[in-house]
Amino acid sequence: MKKLTLFLISFFILNLTLFAQPDFPELSGRVVDNAKLLTSSQKNNLSAILKKQEDKTSNQIVVVTLNSLKGYDIADYGYQLGRYWKIGQKDKNNGVLLIVSVKDRKLRIEVGYGLEGALTDKISHEIIEYTIKPEFKKGNYYKGILKGTNSIIKSINGEYKSTSKSDFSTFDYFFYSFKYYLSKIPDGFFGFLIILILVFMPKIVRVIGFSLLYGFLLSLIILTVTQNLIAFFITFIISTIFFFIKLKNSDSSSSSWNNSSSSYGSSSSFSSFSGGSSFSGGGGSFGGGGASGSW
Repeated sequence: MKKLTLFLISFFILNLTLFAQPDFPELSGRVVDNAKLLTSSQKNNLSAILKKQEDKTSNQIVVVTLNSLKGYDIADYGYQLGRYWKIGQKDKNNGVLLIVSVKDRKLRIEVGYGLEGALTDKISHEIIEYTIKPEFKKGNYYKGILKGTNSIIKSINGEYKSTSKSDFSTFDYFFYSFKYYLSKIPDGFFGFLIILILVFMPKIVRVIGFSLLYGFLLSLIILTVTQNLIAFFITFIISTIFFFIKLKNSDSSSSSWNNSSSSYGSSSSFSSFSGGSSFSGGGGSFGGGGASGSW
C-alpha cells in the first residue's frame, strides 16, 4: 500500500511538470509578429498569401516571430504552440507553423499530422537550410520568411523541387526518422517507466533498466558529436555493461535502494487565449513533425 501511494503521488507530480507550458502569444492573425520584424505592408502581403492558400486548400499556415524562447527548446515550443492554437482543420490536421526566434537565432517549421507526408522533415530541413537561412544571415528577415512561406506552400501542393539532395546525409535521414517516431511516444511515458522501475521492480531489474537508460543517453551524446552510427552502438554496448557493473556493485554494498530518486522540474505559466481576431485555429493537431535550424 505504501509503494502504491508513493507511485501515485510521484506520477501525479510528474505529469504536472511535464505538461507545464510556456507563455504563448495571442493568435492575432496569420502573421503574429511579436518580434516586430515586419512592416505593416509586409505583414499584409504575407497574410494575403496565407489566406489565399487556406481558401484554396483549407491548409492553415501561420508565421510567428518571437523575441526569445525564454530557455525553451524550439522543437518542443513549436509542438506545444501548434496544439495550443489548434492550427489546421480538426478532421485534416493540416496546419503549419513557421517560427522565428530573434534573440536565440533559431527557426522551426512545425508540421501538422495531416501534412507530414507532403511537407516531410527532409523538405522542412532543406527549406530552412537553403531558402530561409541564407537570407537571415544577410539580415533580410522578410525576404527569408516570404521565400520560406512560398516553399512551404509549394511543398504542400506537390510543386517543391529539392534544393540539394546530396547534403542530406544518411545520418540526417536516421536523425529525423528517429525524432519523428520518438515524438509519437505519449508524453510522460519515460517518466512513468522510471517511476515504475523505482517503485515496483526488483533490484536486479532496476540495475538493468538504469544501465540501459544511462547507456542510451551517453551513446546519444556520442552520436550527436560524431554523427557515426557505429560509434553509437559501440558506446551503447560498452557503457551499458559499465553502468551495470557499477550499479550492481553499488547496490550490493548499499543497505537499500530507497535513496535513489528522480526529480523533474520546470516552471512556467499557462497563458489564456483571448479572442479579438477574425482568424482562429480549426482544431488541428501536431505530432512533432518538421525541422529546426539556426542562423
